[in-house]
Amino acid sequence: MAAETKRRIINLGGSGVIAIPPDFRRYYGLKPGSEVRVLYDSVLLIVPSKCEQKLKEKEELVRRLLE
Repeated sequence: MAAETKRRIINLGGSGVIAIPPDFRRYYGLKPGSEVRVLYDSVLLIVPSKCEQKLKEKEELVRRLLE
């Protein structure tokens, strides 16, 4: 499910929040309270729990992206 979108950061408490696109949420079955892994450095990567295996398979690529 490749896609691209722009999002604005909104304030919530002391944090900046970005809404996850509805299509992404539906595709991965994410509901309020669902847990995701967030990896970041120069890139922000959000990984749904059900994609943990794919993250392990792509570990080298992810590491290079986050350098």
